[in-house]
Amino acid sequence: MKMMSRKLAMPLLGVLLWVISIHAGTFETATLLPPPLTGFGPSKSIIRNHCDVPKITEKDLNRSVSFGNSVINRMLRLETNLGWSDVHVKKGTPSYGQLIASHPDEEALKQGRDALVATKATIQLMNIFCHKHHLSPTDCSKYISSYSLASTPLESSCQKQHKSCSQEELLSPYRSFDGSCNNEHDSPRGAAFTAYRRLLQAEYLDGIQEPRRAVNKKQLPSARLVSSTLIKETDESHSDLTQAVAQWSEFIEHDLSHTAANKMVHSDSTIECCTSSGNHLSPRYIHPFCAPISVPNDDRFYAQHGVDCMSYVRSITAFRPDCTFGPLEQVNQATHFLDFSQMYGTTGKKAAILRTFDEGQLDFTTKHNKVFLPVSHHPSDDCQLSGDNSVCFLSGDSRVNIQPQVTAMHTVWLREHNRVAKVLSELNPAWDDETLFQETRKIVTAEMQHITYHEWLPLVFGKHYFNKIQKYNNYDENVNPSVSNAFATAAVRALNSLKDGKLNVYKEDRLVNTSINLRNHFNKPSVVEEPDYLDGLVRGMATQSSQQLDLKFPDDISTHLFSNGIFGYDIFSLDIQRGRDHGLPPYTAYRALCGLPEVTQFKDLSDVMSPEVIESLSRVYNSPRDIDLIVGGIAEKQTGDSLFGPTFTCIVADQFLRTRRGDRYFYTNENQPAPFSIAQLREIEKVTLARIFCDNGDDIEMMQPEVFKRISDSNRLMKCDSGEIPKVNLKMWMDSRRKYY
Repeated sequence: MKMMSRKLAMPLLGVLLWVISIHAGTFETATLLPPPLTGFGPSKSIIRNHCDVPKITEKDLNRSVSFGNSVINRMLRLETNLGWSDVHVKKGTPSYGQLIASHPDEEALKQGRDALVATKATIQLMNIFCHKHHLSPTDCSKYISSYSLASTPLESSCQKQHKSCSQEELLSPYRSFDGSCNNEHDSPRGAAFTAYRRLLQAEYLDGIQEPRRAVNKKQLPSARLVSSTLIKETDESHSDLTQAVAQWSEFIEHDLSHTAANKMVHSDSTIECCTSSGNHLSPRYIHPFCAPISVPNDDRFYAQHGVDCMSYVRSITAFRPDCTFGPLEQVNQATHFLDFSQMYGTTGKKAAILRTFDEGQLDFTTKHNKVFLPVSHHPSDDCQLSGDNSVCFLSGDSRVNIQPQVTAMHTVWLREHNRVAKVLSELNPAWDDETLFQETRKIVTAEMQHITYHEWLPLVFGKHYFNKIQKYNNYDENVNPSVSNAFATAAVRALNSLKDGKLNVYKEDRLVNTSINLRNHFNKPSVVEEPDYLDGLVRGMATQSSQQLDLKFPDDISTHLFSNGIFGYDIFSLDIQRGRDHGLPPYTAYRALCGLPEVTQFKDLSDVMSPEVIESLSRVYNSPRDIDLIVGGIAEKQTGDSLFGPTFTCIVADQFLRTRRGDRYFYTNENQPAPFSIAQLREIEKVTLARIFCDNGDDIEMMQPEVFKRISDSNRLMKCDSGEIPKVNLKMWMDSRRKYY
């Protein structure tokens, strides 16, 4: 064990030096990464070294855009035929659950069409200008990325995301709903409906859009084959952490990222890539956006149900931030900030739907005299339900109903918002609805940020490494907070391994009252409003043990995700496929980026993986350089007290430093237009998730102070009203105290 720690010491030191150097503003001296870290923009060395490549003229660029439009227009006939043939996502199927989770907003679809035209135009430019000059697909795509969409028909579409902010917007005491105008010099940075950031150059087979292949040029192994070979269903509980860690992880993921699946270009119709019974479609029914996952004939679960196809629709395309031609990028429908967008929505229109416009309150419904989320008027559309008489909730994110603990968390925070708004209205009777709403939103968002950085993140990232970078927390307008594709598509998704397939529902004495199987409640949230269930689920999060972060997943999410009652999907297979769709380079590229030694043979992985895992990887992959990022990252042994191995520790550390340092409205930033006073910050620093649970349950009387940790002698159950679990004193927000000083 000591030897292993020594072997990892230097690489991990490199990881920390890299992360710190970036956020200390000394990236230019870092040697672990080639700039630019964003992965956008051309490589000038490529252009210099290929002076013989003909200059692409404005006329050439416009012709390529016309060609791209013609490619998209030719989809009309196929999509019409698919409509006539009734090939679309059917309600009641696992595909429908997946559609809800990756539901595309109108804005994303509109931008996606034009961004796709730019992608198709790039392909034509490559065919004309690069092949005969023997540029590799990667070098060619970098070369073409030096050309702007300016002066082409796509210029206005791309520039729409580069809105200019007025002085009033820049000096607003409150952040925008869509995340724009946060950075004073780059208004769209971090806004919703912009592209994920790249840590490494995208890796596509053709340099633009086709998923990569293995080193030997053959197809990569089926994502389900990889999953079924590596994943073990017998899970192992964590000795110290609770399910609240897993649940907060999912909640924060929904705040920072929301990847959307494509719909048909010429209509609002959904795209289905397999039959309802889980079989491959005839080639004439395959939409170009389909990338279905083939299931092996001898699959231990799916074979018995005759399933050989798992539907996967490729993610919506995004314009590149610099409005250039170039490889495929994917849109993030969430804002890139930790700003509670999953609660408040990412547009002013969505936020308005969720408000009462009375005393700063969020909209709600009541049942059994208890407050719950507002209900959907079309539950069979927004949930996996058979009719419109069933319960389905609304919030700022379509995933609010994905499983009962997510719904419970949304409900608790809805109540927290309305509780705070009510107190503020009593303290400040002169405040109008807008002031009450925005001040409450600002306080509640600060509470969530504090819990994330001071309760949750030290447990996920590990206190040892977290403390080393904690001092690099000042706002820096040069830091890009945008969520990385590697974080959203791989690192944060690995936390699904913490979940349990059975959710325990506890009484106040912490004896299990009952339990529910996760597989029966995907997008079926009615249990949350049944008497005693909300409190039981909340106590369950704080009492039931988390699972270990490893290659063990409960079958509720490895074979019954979004189940139709017979079979569902495999969450790990979908995540692997999404990584390939998004052009993520292989695991070995990221481990090298994070300071670990280069890998040429499977045995080289022994510095961070067990012999058993390496043997399994060698059975499914032809080369270690084929390993998908999420697979290699989750296969690594844990680093110190981090839940992750070194590669995902690196990626997560990078993201959460950027999320804080690049957010002008982060609650601790004293240079925002209307910062919290010192007295107010002291109050916010008292908040814990235990306090949120105590204040917003139906009848929760006791909670341990650290709900992310199991109940123990050092973390005993306390009376909620005993003073052992501190309360935020909202009197610090009385107008008479001059809120900001």
